Amino acid sequence: MITAFLNMFHFINSQIFLFSALLFFIGYAMAPTAYYKKITWLTAYPFLIIHLMEKYFKKEWHPVGIFAVILVLNSVSLFLNLLSGWGIVLPFLFCIYMGINIGVVMYHTLEGHFYYTSLLNPVAVIELPASWISIAMAIQFSLQKYFSINIIDRVTFQDYLKVFIFLVIPMLLIADLIETSLIVLSRKKDTD
Repeated sequence: MITAFLNMFHFINSQIFLFSALLFFIGYAMAPTAYYKKITWLTAYPFLIIHLMEKYFKKEWHPVGIFAVILVLNSVSLFLNLLSGWGIVLPFLFCIYMGINIGVVMYHTLEGHFYYTSLLNPVAVIELPASWISIAMAIQFSLQKYFSINIIDRVTFQDYLKVFIFLVIPMLLIADLIETSLIVLSRKKDTD
């Protein structure tokens, strides 16, 4: 089981993975400017997420409900990242925009404090690499499909789907369990 899990990493080119991380941080660095200048076309989606979080997550949701909502949102988002590989430049734009989205939410939530160090939390340490893997696969697929550049030989979109199901989804499950636990603990602390 563990060997099969580790074998999934063979489908990811480390340089493209790091390039995905770089694109994310470019977006993340742009987020405070987009936030302060209220650039609507960049901040509309993250402000929608902020509004939904403030409206619904403050209510007494059952932990299973919180876990399910977080898992669905994250899974759909990263699956769209993977599907962006069917567009030539979409993976690059999606990755930068993902950085902006997360950055705007973090900047708003933390009121600008500890903006970069806040990414060194147990949830982000697992979720961010999962997102970079999904983008890396999209970039690899796009390069292979449209430019005949084979980063990894004989890899089909179905192979990338398997990696998504057996590597990315388990990473999201672990991150979401941690995130749900932290939300529940913070509620108890607020109540006490």
